[in-house]
Amino acid sequence: MKVLIDDIIIKRRIRTSLGDLTYLMESIGKFGLLNPITVTDNLELIAGYRRLQACKALGWKEIECTIMPAMSKFDKLLIEADENLTRKDLTIGEIERYEDEKRYLQSRGLERIRLWFIRLFKLIREWIRRYIFRQTD
Repeated sequence: MKVLIDDIIIKRRIRTSLGDLTYLMESIGKFGLLNPITVTDNLELIAGYRRLQACKALGWKEIECTIMPAMSKFDKLLIEADENLTRKDLTIGEIERYEDEKRYLQSRGLERIRLWFIRLFKLIREWIRRYIFRQTD
């Protein structure tokens, strides 16, 4: 459900530092808001403070929200913390795979063929490690 950003009530938050919103704003500007913010049925913000501030900075007047029924202050605290504490950053290996995939998808011609062979050899090496030597990461 979309609500007016100016109608959202922001009370005391755990997070005191927004950090740099540049990349978040670029992502939202390019792909839209991938994950709605969470508010109570009286529009009190529960989760998504950085996303809300990024959308405000982009000049948005409305924002997509998940609306949760009224709850205790304790439950609101748990939800706010849970959203930030239970997430898992990508591992170094996952970041490397992301960079490899991005490089491959942006490549053309002979460079793409070269990168395709590199990917093929990595897959073969992984298969040998996993099924011949029975090793996993």
